[in-house]
Amino acid sequence: MDIEIRKLAPGLAEDYVRFHDATPYRRDKGIIHCYCVSWRSDDGYTADQNHWFSTQEERRAKAIEFVRAGWIQGYLAYHDGEAVGWCNASADCQGGLGYLRGFWPIEETREDVKVKSIFCFLIAPEMQRRGIATQLVERVCRDAAADGFDFVEAYVEEKSIHMALYEKCGFSQYAKRKDFIVMRKALKSLGH
Repeated sequence: MDIEIRKLAPGLAEDYVRFHDATPYRRDKGIIHCYCVSWRSDDGYTADQNHWFSTQEERRAKAIEFVRAGWIQGYLAYHDGEAVGWCNASADCQGGLGYLRGFWPIEETREDVKVKSIFCFLIAPEMQRRGIATQLVERVCRDAAADGFDFVEAYVEEKSIHMALYEKCGFSQYAKRKDFIVMRKALKSLGH
């Protein structure tokens, strides 16, 4: 199957929201179109603000705004010209990391260590189990290595199907708290 992976850019904002319009985030807890607006990097993202946005319309409008501003970062997967997958990958989503630190054993950032974080995946239901998530993770790692990152890490729950995906892509368990696991892949030797 021919899959093209594109780094999210302002010009892809409409593709991005169209994909999220058609692909709900969770079916088991009702249809949620989250648009991945909480995992973003902007100066206005602080812990005391509401970042969940209460309606789908508000999340959609914010998603367009945030993608055009470069605050939502990641990759879209395309098949036959249509977006069929999404991976949120960011290096500077400190608000998201601050929230996750309450559950996952995530260290505070260090200036001498560059970490790219994978926050979220979404694959169109009819395209699942075709290797698209693997291609997205591999692209995140390839670009992160080229950009000088030391590690790529992801946050999974124990026994999640995502554990096998990350292990297949060369990640290993870095830290664990209860059922919350940080998976990490070294991109270069730090020499310390």
